[in-house]
Amino acid sequence: MRTRSLFAAAGLMALAWLSSQPLSGQEPKTPDEPKPTLDLKLEVPPDAIPGSFRMFLVKDGRFEPLKDVDGKLLKGPTGKDIPSPKNREGKIHCLVCENGLAPIVAVFVKSDAGTVGPDTGVGKLAKGLNAMVPKYRADKLSGFVAFLNLESGPKVVTVKTKRADGTEAEEKVEQDMEYPDDEMRDKHAAAILGAADGLNVPNVPFGLAPQKSKSNMAWGLKETDEVTVVVYYRMRRIGAAFTFEKAADLTDEKVAEILKTVEKAILQQK
Repeated sequence: MRTRSLFAAAGLMALAWLSSQPLSGQEPKTPDEPKPTLDLKLEVPPDAIPGSFRMFLVKDGRFEPLKDVDGKLLKGPTGKDIPSPKNREGKIHCLVCENGLAPIVAVFVKSDAGTVGPDTGVGKLAKGLNAMVPKYRADKLSGFVAFLNLESGPKVVTVKTKRADGTEAEEKVEQDMEYPDDEMRDKHAAAILGAADGLNVPNVPFGLAPQKSKSNMAWGLKETDEVTVVVYYRMRRIGAAFTFEKAADLTDEKVAEILKTVEKAILQQK
């Protein structure tokens, strides 16, 4: 038994020595040789879109109200239908975050919602997208119309955090104004709701966002353009944005081109 133990100890010592030796053709490293550093800086592709766009969701008909096992609509205490938990209508929401890598047609409109009807370029684009969504539902095609009508400007908010010792700390942070900060918000929302109801496009949400903001700048939205359309897929812009100084410049030909662009992007990924 003692002999076996000696052989085992000798074998372990030999293995330890071999593991410490450099491989054939490999020079041993000196103790003071510096370790290579990793460069964790990532370049953002030029066609990448910003990660978010917050807006007040005025109209969203994508999700039906809740139903019971018999298919009957569930009613709340006030007698109104109980909305789906997925429906963020009436709240500030980011549809870019919600849709993720899906193909998207993002429409940004600076003109008043009262000027948008079924015969306008924005209206025809919304109706065309609404009809296309069921066709490419498996590909999660979606889109939205954001009206940039809210009063804009910076505001200072107080953010409360906790220190390492458990005590509370307050920090003043500058942010862009949003829906609650505009006294005319309800008027703008009512106009957008009227436009959405007139178009009858349940697959296309309508929202309300500030006229100017850091998000607008990140998306490349120019003050001189009444309508900007961005088609993107997998968070990458498909070609250049479609920009129109006047809403009337969004013609039937341009509407068809935009819809063809997103359809082509989907088919190329199949």
